[in-house]
Amino acid sequence: MVQWEKFYYTEAALAFDEAIRLDSNFAMAWARRAFLDEATRNHAKAMEDMAHALTLLRGGTPYEVMFIRLQNCRLTYANKQAADLADSMLHLFSDEKEIYLIRGGLYELSKNFEGAIRSYERAVEIDTSYALAIMSLGYAYSTTGEQVKAVYQMERYIRLVPDAADPRASYADILLRVGRYDEALDQYQKSLVLKPDYWYSANQIGLIYMTKGHLKAAGEHLHKGIAALPQSPQLKANHLTVDGHLNLLRGLYKEATLQYLDALSLDSTNAEAAYGLVNAFRKLKDFNRAGEVLRNIRVELGHRNLLQSQYMLSFYLAQSRLLLDEENSELARASCDSALEFATTLSRGPVFRQIAEIDLHDRRYEDAFDACEEALRVNPNLPDPLFTLVKVYHAKGDDAMTKEIGDRLFEFWKGADPDFLSRIELQQFVRIKRNPSGGASSVAMIATKLG
Repeated sequence: MVQWEKFYYTEAALAFDEAIRLDSNFAMAWARRAFLDEATRNHAKAMEDMAHALTLLRGGTPYEVMFIRLQNCRLTYANKQAADLADSMLHLFSDEKEIYLIRGGLYELSKNFEGAIRSYERAVEIDTSYALAIMSLGYAYSTTGEQVKAVYQMERYIRLVPDAADPRASYADILLRVGRYDEALDQYQKSLVLKPDYWYSANQIGLIYMTKGHLKAAGEHLHKGIAALPQSPQLKANHLTVDGHLNLLRGLYKEATLQYLDALSLDSTNAEAAYGLVNAFRKLKDFNRAGEVLRNIRVELGHRNLLQSQYMLSFYLAQSRLLLDEENSELARASCDSALEFATTLSRGPVFRQIAEIDLHDRRYEDAFDACEEALRVNPNLPDPLFTLVKVYHAKGDDAMTKEIGDRLFEFWKGADPDFLSRIELQQFVRIKRNPSGGASSVAMIATKLG
């Protein structure tokens, strides 16, 4: 359990396998192994391991029997039954901190963040050194927009387990969410000093490099993170998905399409590959196939009982982008309204950026400015809304502001790979002059500091 709670999945897999080797009737070990399989995208093996755990219930304690049934409900997407069973367990075993942690996660799934925070706080009351609950509190506060409280909890998490890699990575996540990219990068790197093969930090560094347009470096870190996990056929799909994302950012849409299709042939439930494929088809103007993939995503969300969960935000956002490409701005805006029903304070940014794109398309420039302001409220350095802001100023003929915001983006994308499409496209709107030092203009430097 120690390795599992540190998110050291390879070491945790070895520990669970050793426990099963020593006692093949150890039902809890089989159940926990199933969740590790699921965490590393090996759903087929997860179902096999959980099925084996269920055959061993006869010899378990009442707590173990209920715990394994609870985990089986979660694994099979029976989320309502899982919540009911967790509540029953808390009535019978009121001091079991792990059940409060699980219940908090189920509350989050149903968008009840107040309930989630109460559950995590109760887990911490039971055990003030329960690191996972403190970490979960940090993320929950961040999701609801309480960043100061989130930072406090993550600093507390670091103090509890100073030698583990994840606390610094979790702290970095909070910094990343509010646009403090360089500080976040520093924390992820400190995490890797503690554990050089920590998969999560490698992945997050890759995402920062991707955002900054350093695509080659992004690919290296993202693939490194995947390779550090226990391997499975489904996990191979993640490598292909990464390559698809990188080619999408290069404007190589046909290549990205093939990589996403290959990924989905290995793992048909890979949501990132599916959404990537929608975007690739959109860019190729193949709207029929994009719509078909989107419909398949909705079917999968229904299969997982997630049609009333926050996962619907990504679906409605993708639907809105497709509708706008099809010149149906009215329905695109309606899809954004649907997305906002599932959004949190933290996750509203991309939705308002899409609203700004719709307003720009319909030449409602003042509305577009308002939407950009909302999109940048939590993370004032988010590149996509800033780029939309450049396009709005350009459409209005405001050359000074087009250049000021554009320079800010050029500074952010300084050192980006030459084939990074967003930077190339930005040059169509901003023709900047560089000062002799090679840096951005003084206006851009000030804008970056103020941002």
